[in-house]
Amino acid sequence: MAKRLLPIGIDDMAFYVPKLYLDIHALAEKRNISYEKLSQGLGLFKMAICDVHEDAATMAAEAIAELIERNQLDPRRIGRIYLGTESALDGAKPTGTYAVEMLGQRFAARYGPDCFRHCDVVDMTFACIGATDALHNTLDWVAADGDNIGIVVASDVAKYELGSSGEYTQGAGAVAMLVRRNPRLLAVRNLFGVAMESVHDFYKPRRERFTETPVFDGQYSNQCYQNRMTEALADFRRRAIAGGVFRNDQYLALSERWARMIFHLPYAFHAKRMYVEQFVTERKAKGNWAADVQRFGFNEPASDAFSDRKSFEKAQAVFFKTVSESSLYRRFVSEKLEKAQRASQDTGNLYTASIFLALMSTLEIDGAEGARLAGKKLGFIAYGSGSKAKVFEAVVQPGWAEIAAKFKVFEKLQQRRAIDYDQYENLHTGEQQGSVLAEMGHWGLKEIGKEGVTLGARYYASF
Repeated sequence: MAKRLLPIGIDDMAFYVPKLYLDIHALAEKRNISYEKLSQGLGLFKMAICDVHEDAATMAAEAIAELIERNQLDPRRIGRIYLGTESALDGAKPTGTYAVEMLGQRFAARYGPDCFRHCDVVDMTFACIGATDALHNTLDWVAADGDNIGIVVASDVAKYELGSSGEYTQGAGAVAMLVRRNPRLLAVRNLFGVAMESVHDFYKPRRERFTETPVFDGQYSNQCYQNRMTEALADFRRRAIAGGVFRNDQYLALSERWARMIFHLPYAFHAKRMYVEQFVTERKAKGNWAADVQRFGFNEPASDAFSDRKSFEKAQAVFFKTVSESSLYRRFVSEKLEKAQRASQDTGNLYTASIFLALMSTLEIDGAEGARLAGKKLGFIAYGSGSKAKVFEAVVQPGWAEIAAKFKVFEKLQQRRAIDYDQYENLHTGEQQGSVLAEMGHWGLKEIGKEGVTLGARYYASF
């Protein structure tokens, strides 16, 4: 009898968030924006802010260290640490190498100074989908050899120009994932729907003056997200049918296949805004739309009834808003999407880490509520500007709740310190002299080389 292969997936996860945050009230008041527009319209309450000594490398190191400590991992057994980020600290040297250097400092006494010597380290960049790419790659690597153990980490600082339309979505944080065979949390199926098109919705071009902030077009980026998501969902469905995962007529609505849906969230309410159009398409495919129209009075505009495209799109936006406010759609959001929003509301956008924080938020809340998710499927919709979407699914494992109970996502969010607007602006512009809150035992940037062969080199140490 052929030996049954064990599943591959995410065994455990760890989350790090900076200890500082700005209340959205403070930003709304300073920018003369309605607080309700940000809180009730976008789901924004708090913005995670990096201190002077923090960056993508320190946050990655903190998340990985927690994962190693909790699981009592011998670093010499970790075959790779792949970092997904768009907040790289260097144009050539991977940010992940700085994180592993810090880890080596911490674990040298227990496991030797060379305990990470044979660990493969690399950065993967494709805007907000980079860590999903790193996970996809690492799953294949573990599948090739069941003895392989890898860590995928997503770490980013979402930073925009002061006063820009993206400013209020800023955030920062890191999520680390232990990837191995026979995982205790999620088994990830080797089935990915993909859609890619080279566009300029959001990017960070080379400029004469270095800047961490992007060039972006918010409306265009939303449309690119919508298009790539729709295409990737179709590709996932096509591949699933071709592979015999399900019949052509079995899941006309993929959202019905998935107990929860985990999206990349540039802001907390993004998923529920993005999925309305797809939701209507699914209701039509299942033959439910006529009854929905009769019950809820939906009035979908026809393009040929308008003399110009702009007028039609305006009417269409009103139509989709009406659907989104219906009890039909609100019930869908409550069941499939809402739990993923809660952590995002108190952090802002984490770029590559956003989708994985949404996962941790969902599982921690479901575990606390006693939800019966074992054996059920979760659907993932990842997006990276530039642009690419990936759709995949995972099966929740029997011991998931015990693992999720150790995430402590909301406990960590409650243990932060609020800063005022002036402190925020000083941190944003680099005017802040010295750390606001340097915690003992945590890593920080010690200095940056200023001349010769050390020019720009970054040096880290524990406080």
